[in-house]
Amino acid sequence: MHTIFKNGFDAARKNFCPGILLQSFALTLVLLYYFNPATRNFLLKIPEIKQRMGLFFPALSTAFFGGLIPFLFLLIRKEIPQGRRIPHLLFMLGFWAVLGLSIDALYKGQAVLFGDQNDAATIIKKVLVDQFVFSVLWSAPFTAFAMHWKEHDFSFRAAKNAFSRKIITRNIPSILIALWGVWIPAVAIIYSLPLALQFPLFNIVLCFWSLLITTLNNGEEA
Repeated sequence: MHTIFKNGFDAARKNFCPGILLQSFALTLVLLYYFNPATRNFLLKIPEIKQRMGLFFPALSTAFFGGLIPFLFLLIRKEIPQGRRIPHLLFMLGFWAVLGLSIDALYKGQAVLFGDQNDAATIIKKVLVDQFVFSVLWSAPFTAFAMHWKEHDFSFRAAKNAFSRKIITRNIPSILIALWGVWIPAVAIIYSLPLALQFPLFNIVLCFWSLLITTLNNGEEA
């Protein structure tokens, strides 16, 4: 249990500065949306782009914010071995594109289930489903297994041979602890916006989360 908390907190501390910056930017955007007409009119143009692009929008935008931008940060910090840069980039783009599609489906499904209001009761329901159903059953396990596969050079055979209970008893709980620390306040902010703007705001916070989860995974493998 000590290792689970230590790995989660170490990863969060290492990425504290970019995390504060992105969270603050997300909160600022929400405040500007509700109190600044010019910003609100600008942001309302994003759903038009999303509608024209269809499923390409969540896949490509999440690959960009969760994959490409964090990859460049890691590249600058020299945390990616030179011989693994291209496979690492392709993995990050593909991994986040898949999660982007599932997150987009989650937001749309919750709007159907609970409505698109921004009252406290609706936001709380969405946060609980997001963090304690979707994250527990899908995003955290998917992340843990995908990172395990990456760390074994994208070999299913090597990943299978190296599989252990540690992934379930330590890796997934560590990811969940880090996830809840970042995303419980973040999704509360996200769900306070109309459905059409929730996914774009999610992508802003995603930059930090992608950096954090990569650092967390490196700590787990150590």
